[in-house]
Amino acid sequence: MMPERNAPSTAQIKAEIKKELLQVHRDSYGTGADGIEVHLADEMVLAVIDVELTAAERTLLAAGQSDAVKAAREAFQDVIAPTFIAIVERATGRTVHSFISSLNIDPLYSIEFFRLAPEA
Repeated sequence: MMPERNAPSTAQIKAEIKKELLQVHRDSYGTGADGIEVHLADEMVLAVIDVELTAAERTLLAAGQSDAVKAAREAFQDVIAPTFIAIVERATGRTVHSFISSLNIDPLYSIEFFRLAPEA
């Protein structure tokens, strides 16, 4: 009989989500993030990301085109959602039931909200 593996701690889960989300930002957006806070509560995971903008996005903001930056980021987030969901599912060992992402311009940050399916 194999001994049971210990489940990861909340701190380990949060650290893994932070690490992987930061890597996705670097690889997919071409920028990193100034900081990522991950919060776990029952059937929810919330990541608050202090995003870094690309040079093109900064140019658009300077020209007053914040809606264009927000729309492009949120459209891209729809495409990258399966990657973000996989990160949370791997780290928590739970299925993500739904996912919402939103970018706030002033101050600049994004929120990534994951609703987890009930535990079996």
